[in-house]
Amino acid sequence: MRDRKRGNHRRVSTSPWKYVVATWLAGVLAAVGLGAVSPAGSALRSSLGLSAGALAWATSSITAVSAVLGIPAGWWILRFGAHRALPWGLFVMAVATAISATAGSWGLLLGSRVVEGVGYLLVFVAGPVVITRMTQGGIRSAALALWGTCVPMGLAVAAALGGVLASRWTWNRWLALTALGPLIMAWVLTVVLPRLPRTPVQYSHRAVGAWNGALRLGAAYGSLSLVGVAVVMVLPLFLTQYREVTPTVAGAVVALVCLGSAIGGLAASWLLRRGLALSSFVPLGVLMPVACLPAFSAEFPLAVSGGAATLVLFVDGLLISAVFAAVPAAVSRAEDVDVANGILNQLGSVGMLMGPPVFGLAIAVAGWGAVAAATFVFGGLGTVLLLMGARTSATGTADAVSRSLDAPDGVDMGERSEPSRKAPDVSKPNRNII
Repeated sequence: MRDRKRGNHRRVSTSPWKYVVATWLAGVLAAVGLGAVSPAGSALRSSLGLSAGALAWATSSITAVSAVLGIPAGWWILRFGAHRALPWGLFVMAVATAISATAGSWGLLLGSRVVEGVGYLLVFVAGPVVITRMTQGGIRSAALALWGTCVPMGLAVAAALGGVLASRWTWNRWLALTALGPLIMAWVLTVVLPRLPRTPVQYSHRAVGAWNGALRLGAAYGSLSLVGVAVVMVLPLFLTQYREVTPTVAGAVVALVCLGSAIGGLAASWLLRRGLALSSFVPLGVLMPVACLPAFSAEFPLAVSGGAATLVLFVDGLLISAVFAAVPAAVSRAEDVDVANGILNQLGSVGMLMGPPVFGLAIAVAGWGAVAAATFVFGGLGTVLLLMGARTSATGTADAVSRSLDAPDGVDMGERSEPSRKAPDVSKPNRNII
């Protein structure tokens, strides 16, 4: 900060982790909104007279928006600014959720959920961009891996908290409560986040090469998301119909499984922070189809099956976090990061939408053993694409894009920073990304 009276400079502490944690909390709260309808599903169907299909549309409409508009959102955020799009996305979610809490018909519920999906998309495209611009080197990889835990963490919170409150409250009060978090966090981010440097929009033939790595990583995210969501969605049916457990027990097992995905993402963040290469995660992908065998077999004790399903989601969450960590180095220019995250969200949302029907069809044709086979196909595809995308990161122009993103502290803080003096690097660049 410049002291205008004395004409000297005072160094300001700008640790990136406070911005990373605030952005991560925004993602978690947005993901709570994604899973908010499911705990109140029975009450919603009874109150509004909905069929199971109508409720499913209301539940999945948020990801449907991302599946259609992910890439355009990336272009728009590039021009609007990620530091502004993030709190605005939360605000849109809060308003739309408040409207859905007053819905008296399926049409109003569906419409408000679609609008909420627009806010959700802004959060999940802008969030990784904010983290990328705020961090450097090894901290950046760890922070982006942490971002990969937002969805499973938010879904676990929605399942656990919603399971308790939705049975005691009306569905209106439960949905209204989920609107408060994004609203408060939107105000916090508006106050806390500094103004990020604007990246000029440029077009050249070099941009074509950038999409190779981004598309591979997006396809990897889509394949891994397909597996994770599908396993979580078909597991309750297996537990209640074939293991003959109560819905309460099935819900507890599913919440634990979702938490396993979040723990996998946290493990990826911890390992990347300590310099482990992304390629070291790839061999773990073989554990997913193997663990599906006891997870979806009635011959094993319930504790073993639940633990195996948790292992599937643990590895899935770890690999998804690795995908996010690989994005900045997979593009050749700083301005491509925004659109690359749009690609990830669009293809990831396609995977989330396709997962349950694809696995459901496989189970209908070949029985529960098909879960392992489908996990082998899509999980294997995701790990291979992750490895290819990470190699693109390492052999491309990672150093160039890193330098273009690494402004002093990764931010432009105006009079609160020292524009003429480069702040010390808070981490050593992780050049051994694979």
